[in-house]
Amino acid sequence: MIRDFNENDKDYIIDSHYKIYNKEYNYDLSFKEFISNSVNQYIKNANNLLENIWILDIDGCPKGSISIKRVNEDVAQLGLFLVDPSLRGTGLGKQLVQTAIDFCKEKNYKKVVLWTNSKLFAARRIYKNKGFQLIETRKQFLSNKELVEEQWELSL
Repeated sequence: MIRDFNENDKDYIIDSHYKIYNKEYNYDLSFKEFISNSVNQYIKNANNLLENIWILDIDGCPKGSISIKRVNEDVAQLGLFLVDPSLRGTGLGKQLVQTAIDFCKEKNYKKVVLWTNSKLFAARRIYKNKGFQLIETRKQFLSNKELVEEQWELSL
């Protein structure tokens, strides 16, 4: 089931992102700080009519997340996308992304943007299959790694 975020999910989002990215990509604690800041900013400033975080909930246990935040009247940004490794390949990641896209359509956004990196092959495949286009790349040193960051965009 995909449900709306509640403040009890805060630690799950922060800890799961850090644990998975640290284990799979060797990201350092600065990534945990980045995720924590993102979640805390959402809690502090969210316009719940135009922004949301969803949780993939399996039998009462959070197993994934995705968010939409407002950039401006026409543009929303997708973020915090994560699916527990045990559930990868089940189609639940596609459902999370579609939930976010549907929300953006309902709220009359004209475009959805996101930032990811070139190593996140499964997520990138989902974005591409949902119609996102790669529009920019840049090298950055983040989370103790040199990454090729990518900006993707979907016109609605």
